[in-house]
Amino acid sequence: MKAVSQIVAALSRVPGVIAAMVVGASDGLIVETSAMLGGIEDIDTRKHTAALGAYLYSRITRASDAARLGKPAFMRLEAERGHICVVGARDVVVVTIVTANANLGRVRLDMMTAARGES
Repeated sequence: MKAVSQIVAALSRVPGVIAAMVVGASDGLIVETSAMLGGIEDIDTRKHTAALGAYLYSRITRASDAARLGKPAFMRLEAERGHICVVGARDVVVVTIVTANANLGRVRLDMMTAARGES
């Protein structure tokens, strides 16, 4: 995987991405995070989103294993005003907070590419 700062910087430049984070998969602690779009600098929001992303990914992984589907590739939580997208990458998860009108295909592709360590 590329350096986490490079991953976060690249994802934060994708149109519609409000914030990008690399988070510990087991503990939900932020490893690296971008500034939030629009100047919203609420660290608690990022901490909670990071922890939520890691927790949901762990639960989806368990459900996927129980169904014998293998490791989940991509997870998206859709809400009224946007999305939380999560991709697992070994011992970390990549989390983005995305606007409702973002190009989710582009976000997904860039997140998957980052998680695989490709440029």
